[in-house]
Amino acid sequence: MNSDVMNKIILTATMAVLVVLEFFALGVDSHFKYDFICLVILLFVIYGLRKKLFLHWAHFLLFCIFLVVHDWGVFGAYQWYPMGMEYDYWVHGFFGVIASMIILRALRLCKFNLSTKTRVLLVITITLGLSAAHELYEFAGAILLGEGEGVLFIGAGDLDEWDTQKDMLNNLIGAVLGLVFYGGITRIFRKPDAQWSL
Repeated sequence: MNSDVMNKIILTATMAVLVVLEFFALGVDSHFKYDFICLVILLFVIYGLRKKLFLHWAHFLLFCIFLVVHDWGVFGAYQWYPMGMEYDYWVHGFFGVIASMIILRALRLCKFNLSTKTRVLLVITITLGLSAAHELYEFAGAILLGEGEGVLFIGAGDLDEWDTQKDMLNNLIGAVLGLVFYGGITRIFRKPDAQWSL
């Protein structure tokens, strides 16, 4: 099965899951009902940019899992402490892993001849830039809308005065882990990015 078909299947399945979660959010009147719009926009932006990003279907799948994992907040997930650590930390770390793999692959396959050190620096910088943009978006939503759930409100996982710094640190940790993991996988299989099917 080629990558484009896989991406379409992943897109369709993710939309189906997000729609089910949206109906649940509407049913319980959770503020996560507003996140649906943001998540769908993100989903289609990444899908639309798949060729420019040289997006591998496995990375797209991980990105879609990230969207669904965030949306589990509708079940109160941001109040959970898996393995003794805030759910919010896991989500931000997971984002860092996925973002770093997508960005690294794009930088490896782009027409610019970048050194490994430059690629690593760019991956970390871009991931932290995306993290900062998210934090500013979250801050604006919280200022305008106040307390509640979801990315636009101050709620579980966001009440700490150091929340922004911790979120960005978890994104950074995730980015470093993603770089190590992706670099390790490509070395283990001794297969450069260009040979992995698009």
